[in-house]
Amino acid sequence: MSSNFTDDIKKVASVIKNGGVVITPSEGVYGISCALNNETAINRVISVKQRDIRKGLIVVDKDLSYLNQYIDRDFLSEKNLSLLEKYWPGPHTFVLKMKDDFHSVALRENHSLAVRISGFSVFQELCKYVGEPIISTSANISGNEATSDINQLDNVVVDRVDLVLSLPCQGQKIPTTIFDTTTDTLVRKGPDWRE
Repeated sequence: MSSNFTDDIKKVASVIKNGGVVITPSEGVYGISCALNNETAINRVISVKQRDIRKGLIVVDKDLSYLNQYIDRDFLSEKNLSLLEKYWPGPHTFVLKMKDDFHSVALRENHSLAVRISGFSVFQELCKYVGEPIISTSANISGNEATSDINQLDNVVVDRVDLVLSLPCQGQKIPTTIFDTTTDTLVRKGPDWRE
């Protein structure tokens, strides 16, 4: 499927709401996004990336209003709650245990979800117009280099999505933090992380 390029966030949000798969800028590199509640679209993202689903996917939102009801707070220590409050919104992803009634292809094997409440204005706007969290994973074939330069996007990936949001990335030079609250482990240290 051939892609169009646009700088219209509302247009991209409409494609996502209607089950589409898009490329969007993120804090650091371009990513592939779709709606969290559309399993067909998530499976398309996995297929486009040729990714092992066991590696999990990151979910991005503008705030916790949607996911709050599904987070299993029994698994969140006071320390981890304070980390969420300290680092969100921002370029920090937290793996959170979800309640049993939450179902998604994006879940990891231990029924957890990698969540980032982004401070990046493009994600904030996109999530506002979509009305739910979105999947965000780098726009590259697994094992290949991700890019923050729209002209360096892999044509194979571009041809497999429905639309490309051609706005620039935020300019972050290192990957976002990943902190796993289910194991109390810093998986990857990103910008401005201090425990």
